[in-house]
Amino acid sequence: MTDPPDAEVLDPEGVARWLDTDVEWVRRAIDRDELPVLGYRSDGVPLMARSEIRAWLRRPTAADDES
Repeated sequence: MTDPPDAEVLDPEGVARWLDTDVEWVRRAIDRDELPVLGYRSDGVPLMARSEIRAWLRRPTAADDES
């Protein structure tokens, strides 16, 4: 998949294609509140902003300070 623009809003399948991962992993991460959800479509499908997912992926962890 080409790199979508930061402003693009993706559904779980779009996120899975972008990150080259399994859509079930994306859905589990959403269910555990581990991925930022922007909102939901009228049919209940979660929508996520690419810029928010990118920031989430780059978030610092305690291990980042280890050297």
